[in-house]
Amino acid sequence: MNIGKYTFKTPVILAPMAGITDLPFRNLCYQLGADLCVSEMVTAEKHLWKSRKTRLRLDHTDAKGIRSVQIAGTDPIKLADAAKYNVKHGAQIIDINMGCPAKKVCNVLAGSALLKDEALVADIIAAVVNAVGVPVTLKIRTGWDEQNKNAVNIARIAEQNGIQAIAVHGRTRADAYSGEAEYETIAEVKASVSIPVIANGDIINPEKARAVLDTTGADGIMIGRAALGN
Repeated sequence: MNIGKYTFKTPVILAPMAGITDLPFRNLCYQLGADLCVSEMVTAEKHLWKSRKTRLRLDHTDAKGIRSVQIAGTDPIKLADAAKYNVKHGAQIIDINMGCPAKKVCNVLAGSALLKDEALVADIIAAVVNAVGVPVTLKIRTGWDEQNKNAVNIARIAEQNGIQAIAVHGRTRADAYSGEAEYETIAEVKASVSIPVIANGDIINPEKARAVLDTTGADGIMIGRAALGN
């Protein structure tokens, strides 16, 4: 699997998790064999970039491995500016957040709320991809709810607009973190696009990882809460 100039062999990726995947945690996961670790999400709102929280998230001093930074927001121009700002501060891959189910994120129509507006998704991706010279990736869920699963459409839009890899969490936004992740939608996404697809959700041990790869045909796996638990 390739993301721009970076090559991975069946990658194991640390999911971006706010309040968890800070620099020390990412370095630890790299030491333990992760192929790629994604940062906590960085807001696209400029007035928050100088806050202590964001300044810490922008610090890549002594960072190990590839520096992948996730950005979050709703405005294509602001997200493009955020991408450029983070590349200037050391990001080697930019990841766009369209998967966060948190109420405070979705209430401002960011995160997984963006899945309800496919035209805006296209505008955001195009703006960010055209703003930077590094690879841009995308993280999504299967859809807003069971009646509105549009991950396949979103993945096609992503591919058409220059996204170089897409991670899919096997739950809808309405599911939050309840129940069990499903992988059929991830398999459908994999069959629909030619860019790398990364499977995410309830991957808690090597046996489950192997089963998910076999079920979905995904190019890699992304581990979130299980990495924090162990």
